[in-house]
Amino acid sequence: MICSANTDKGQKRSNNQDCYAVRKYTEKTYLAVVCDGMGGVRGGEEASQIACEAFVKTIDKCITPYLKNRQKQIGTSEIKRMLVKGIDLANEQVYLKSKQNPDHKGMGTTIVAALIIDKTAFCLNVGDSRLYLVKGTNIRQVTKDHSYVQYLIDMGQLTPEEAETSSNKNIITRAVGTEVSVEPDIYLERLEENSFMLLCTDGLTNMVDNATICDIVSGDKANKQIDQIELDLKTRKLIDTANENGGTDNITAVLLRF
Repeated sequence: MICSANTDKGQKRSNNQDCYAVRKYTEKTYLAVVCDGMGGVRGGEEASQIACEAFVKTIDKCITPYLKNRQKQIGTSEIKRMLVKGIDLANEQVYLKSKQNPDHKGMGTTIVAALIIDKTAFCLNVGDSRLYLVKGTNIRQVTKDHSYVQYLIDMGQLTPEEAETSSNKNIITRAVGTEVSVEPDIYLERLEENSFMLLCTDGLTNMVDNATICDIVSGDKANKQIDQIELDLKTRKLIDTANENGGTDNITAVLLRF
């Protein structure tokens, strides 16, 4: 497994309110996290950094005993508890920070993360940052946006195509730190050989359609060995394409190859 990550403030923003982290615990155990802050220039930046650091710190602490003692088995329920604990701490810290400073009222952040153990990915999200699985010419969005347009899609009042151009596209219905508590959605995915996982903010997905993302990530090299340099080029190409298409928001992409 190899991983590449990159972020860019885009063409329109003065600062970058996205934040990401990647942890390599073993050759088969990785953690990847992406956050997209909101709540003013400083508030959004702080929210994403606080949440990202708190979440990673929690997973580090929870998973260390299992990594030190290979005889100690870690079950699915325990992994889910780790992830929820990480979200709880992240939410608590961002929420408290927003209460301490009136200028940060309403600050919050999205989060999308994956804890990968062997061939299983434990994925979670809050908000509209996304996780995709890509193999060959197939791309699949694993996470489901917590957004107003997604709600309208679920209610049958909007088609996915209409949602892409909706003026309400940036309204999210769930975020880390805006309320006393928040519940993440958690997904389990079995990983396939020669597949890719992409975690990204909406600065990418609002500027680059799924077909183009799939072509950049996988293209005609689905079964070809890919080294770190090639993976880094793919990550950079995703961000460059978003900027070429307008770059109206911060752009972050974390790309893993299995």
